[in-house]
Amino acid sequence: MKPFGKKITLFLIDGEPNGRVAAEISNWTGKAYKIPRTLLKGSSDRDDLQSTGIYLLFGKNPDDPGADMVYIGEAESIYGRLLKQMNDKEFWFECISVFSKDANLNKAHAKYIEGRLYEDARAYGRFKIENSTVPAKTALSESDQAEMEEFIEYTKLIVYSLGYRLFEPARAETQDKTRSEIFYIRAARNANATGYLSDEGFVVKKGSAATLETTPSLKTSNAGYFRLRENLIEIGTLAPQNDQYIFTTDFLFSAPSAAAAVVMGRAANGRTEWKTAKGLTLEAYEAS
Repeated sequence: MKPFGKKITLFLIDGEPNGRVAAEISNWTGKAYKIPRTLLKGSSDRDDLQSTGIYLLFGKNPDDPGADMVYIGEAESIYGRLLKQMNDKEFWFECISVFSKDANLNKAHAKYIEGRLYEDARAYGRFKIENSTVPAKTALSESDQAEMEEFIEYTKLIVYSLGYRLFEPARAETQDKTRSEIFYIRAARNANATGYLSDEGFVVKKGSAATLETTPSLKTSNAGYFRLRENLIEIGTLAPQNDQYIFTTDFLFSAPSAAAAVVMGRAANGRTEWKTAKGLTLEAYEAS
């Protein structure tokens, strides 16, 4: 089926771009609110926030302020749950809530959506997920499941439109792969990785190998990179295989040096460690 353009309406509730935003897609029964934490308590007048639905809390990782963090949840009364999360979770500064305008989402629907969004957010690996347990995805009838899968796709589009690339792969499927120079690290302790520059940072490709151990200096001098590597191991992006860690998916790093440090298990200058097949460093490649 030919894809069609979609009309997304954003309404600035407070008349300010940094205030509350209501978002809708034409011919979709869903609706979303983006609300800064500081304005949540003043949102009790939004009656539809009492609906059943899902919510996402966005903030920064306290252990690594340069890294994004998200919590994905569901509730039968979104507003009441968000008020509770103001006391329970400190990291977040903004939330997005998604619900049905015709109130046709029930608890089972919301839990199914929560579980699916958690799966995809973890697979893409752009954000550290704050959920301490994996959400249980409820069983639905075939017809309800099909309806919820469509609702999930629109939810992802709304989240992206509201400024969060939580559900986007590191490489867009439409990218012209011939325009991306490939860079390599072939180093000691089985570091054997392949990557490329993107408009958001540096992507290490699936199947690349990182060292099994890190040097003591990585933890003391580059603690942020050390924590990033530990997180990638925790979420399964780096999986142990013999005497290496293998990337189980493409992963987007904020900078080439972050990618090199994780791959090599030590402090590294990515602009000199990453090289083309002809031995040209990333630094020299960009200069040329």
